Amino acid sequence: MEFAGVILGHFRYISRPPSGDFCKEPFENQLIGMNRLLIVLSAVLFSLTAVAQQDPQLTQFYQDRLSFNPAFAGAERLQYVSAFYRNQWNGLETNPQTTLVQYNGRPGFIPGGIGLSFFQDKLGQEENTVVKLAYAYHMEPDANGGILSLGLAANYMGKTLGNEWIYIDEGDAVIPQSEKSGTTVDADLGVMYRVPGSYYAGISTTRLAATDLKDLNISSVRHLYVQAGYEQALGDGSLRLRSHLLAKTDLNATSVDLHANVLWNELLYGGISFRPGDAVAPVLGFEYGTTKNEKLTRSEQIFRFGYSYDATVSELTNYSSGSHEIFVSYMFNFERIPMQTRHVNPRFL
Repeated sequence: MEFAGVILGHFRYISRPPSGDFCKEPFENQLIGMNRLLIVLSAVLFSLTAVAQQDPQLTQFYQDRLSFNPAFAGAERLQYVSAFYRNQWNGLETNPQTTLVQYNGRPGFIPGGIGLSFFQDKLGQEENTVVKLAYAYHMEPDANGGILSLGLAANYMGKTLGNEWIYIDEGDAVIPQSEKSGTTVDADLGVMYRVPGSYYAGISTTRLAATDLKDLNISSVRHLYVQAGYEQALGDGSLRLRSHLLAKTDLNATSVDLHANVLWNELLYGGISFRPGDAVAPVLGFEYGTTKNEKLTRSEQIFRFGYSYDATVSELTNYSSGSHEIFVSYMFNFERIPMQTRHVNPRFL
């Protein structure tokens, strides 16, 4: 029972203000405004102190903004295919394992962007499968170069509960005697504003209709997300500081993820993520890009890889050696250069 209490306690996040200030002397006026926005958004969500279970999460959340906000569909300059694998609470039997495969981009046959995600999460006797199809419309840049985006996603979720339970009270009617499955369809809605290469901020809701899994007697809960980030060149420009925030709540419980990293020469980066009351996670990764221009074609490709290790700071550290997460991504754009037709007057050779 003590172990069960630790596990249940780990799923509960009681918000608390972070120690210290979010920033000191700003680099420029734009940074001042962005930091104020981050502080306000954090304060609002931190005020919603409660206890409840949260959605599965990724430490490298900044590489997967689409899952939380459909307005990010097609927001990147390039199309990409990415994959995540997370082995959470290593050392525990039947510990959670998460897999995510995703496409995001602007295919060109419709205005706006499209995102397609396949998400699978296993936790003991529970297995979740989620498929999301997102669409986002991106408005023309304003006078400051900012772009407002609106997104909508349809999602399918299937949940399976196994039958290999360890009973405390034999014959408990609440515990399934055989494997059970259920499915539901729902929607996500989001809005996002960004200045490419500078900052972004978005707010969204998932499980908009909050449709229940009636076959499993499980209620669905609407979740609210706030995302924000800022990047700034340092020194001679060979270094770039990038910071991100993800705050989520169901109005009963709140969880906040913070991350910052430094990118060197558009190639290597290192940083740290922090989830108050849960984990501190160092992150390492690299990015390698190639550009090729030929007479009739032009291509750009970027390969990305990231690894994070969650050092647990909750009571669960007595039972687990931490969590491992791997991220890989292939970004691309191939285009054909239109042939230019020239007319020559034969009188002037």
